[in-house]
Amino acid sequence: MSPNSLALKTLLSTDDFAGIMVGSSQFMDDIWDMTAYIEEKIIPNCMKKIRFGYISNYAIKTVIKQYAYYKLGKVKARTVIGYVNSGLPSFIQYCELRKFESLEQLNFQVLGDYCQWCKDEKGHSENTCYAVLKSISEIVRVGQIKGWRVTSDNFFSKIELSELLVTGDPLCESRKFQPIPTDVFDKILSCALHKEKDVLTKSGIIIQSQTGLRISEVLGIKKGCISTTAEGYSFLEVHIGKTEKGEPIIHKVYANDLVRDAVLELEQATGHLREKSGLQELFLYKQRGRASNLKISDWSSRRLKKFVRHSDIRDKDGNLYHLKSHQFRATFVRELIKQNVSLNHIMKQFAHVSMQMTMHYLTLQEHEIREIYTEMILHPDSKIAGMRASEIKSTLEPHFKGKTESEIDSFISELADTMSFNPLPNGICLYDFRRGNCTNGNGCFFYNCPNYVTEIQFYPILKRELDLIEIEMERFKRLGRDRDWQRQYIKYKHLKELVRGLEAQLDGEA
Repeated sequence: MSPNSLALKTLLSTDDFAGIMVGSSQFMDDIWDMTAYIEEKIIPNCMKKIRFGYISNYAIKTVIKQYAYYKLGKVKARTVIGYVNSGLPSFIQYCELRKFESLEQLNFQVLGDYCQWCKDEKGHSENTCYAVLKSISEIVRVGQIKGWRVTSDNFFSKIELSELLVTGDPLCESRKFQPIPTDVFDKILSCALHKEKDVLTKSGIIIQSQTGLRISEVLGIKKGCISTTAEGYSFLEVHIGKTEKGEPIIHKVYANDLVRDAVLELEQATGHLREKSGLQELFLYKQRGRASNLKISDWSSRRLKKFVRHSDIRDKDGNLYHLKSHQFRATFVRELIKQNVSLNHIMKQFAHVSMQMTMHYLTLQEHEIREIYTEMILHPDSKIAGMRASEIKSTLEPHFKGKTESEIDSFISELADTMSFNPLPNGICLYDFRRGNCTNGNGCFFYNCPNYVTEIQFYPILKRELDLIEIEMERFKRLGRDRDWQRQYIKYKHLKELVRGLEAQLDGEA
């Protein structure tokens, strides 16, 4: 049970629903008011209600209400509102078209027909179909246990939901919120910093891209949200509803110079609106003569699309990039993974309520990390160094010749699935541990190992290490510690070659 779920009486299949209360509403009402359980002020009241009025069949409506009641005891009210108000209406509409008297008429063929109808008649994506199927499967599974009027057919244990769709599980295959490609991300940030005139749009993009916060958390920041530690580090204070303790908290997130400057600019630009209205939020704009806080729907449906269009942000196929706000979060995690930041830190950064909330990012680490490092090292434009760098480049060159960017990406993605390697703080080890333990064992010295490959982005780390080794060697020489000097020199000799190789590529790029 989630800490934010409701403490509700357990329903029996024989209960008299007329005597059951759901918050301030009755079970038999067509609208359950959840306002008392949703503290976020920026959410309109109309989005704080669970609506059942669109379901005309009593038997089906009763099951959906039983399901909603059950879910309210497990998850947050806002999640249930999304399930019932947005996820199920198309399925209910289909049931009414088929003139179903109850959900006892469900079977595998019906769901297959429903998926086809969703695509052909409603124009829904496979992501949408899959999400609805997951809810229906839970309704049936829980309903069979609790004695609701649902089908007795156990088809969900015989097949995977993905078999109902042509391309399998789209949420797993494509990930609903993919990280933004690096070149697209760089252009988004550059345009936000140097070209965007609207301070709300500019600040929102900068803060999200540099912190990985949800847009609801960003739009909720208030005056004085930037604080500084005694050591001089800046932190952004945000209101987070999904927390480990179950209660909304003020969470501190590290703020770099871009975030700090964006917040200060925003605070100054909207100061007159706060002064007149008494509001403390920073994302204020004038609407119908009075100050209003920017809404999530306005940000997602209008401002991001307008920014992409005006900034001419395009994907690799030349189409306007379809930017989703939550992609900034996935992109932020990708960058943390590149830097070998642990998932424990990521969970702390985002103040996740449970391990389930980080499952998307666990999947991202497990699969995406291979793609990230594979593309970093094996892409035709990559700049790598190591004993096998030239061999790797020459071996892959024929595979890339004459290929489009999309074909190259597909090839690298397929290659990533076949590879086994260890990410290192300054490169990767290409040794395939499926062949057994590495013969170097604990005595691994990777700079002189043919399995070690590094890339241009690690150059600052390697150069710094080289400089420190030189200082250490000078110290050992002064002290007459020849054996210590020799040990450092072996490392220095191999590291020097790597640094020189990367510097030559940097010079060529310049």
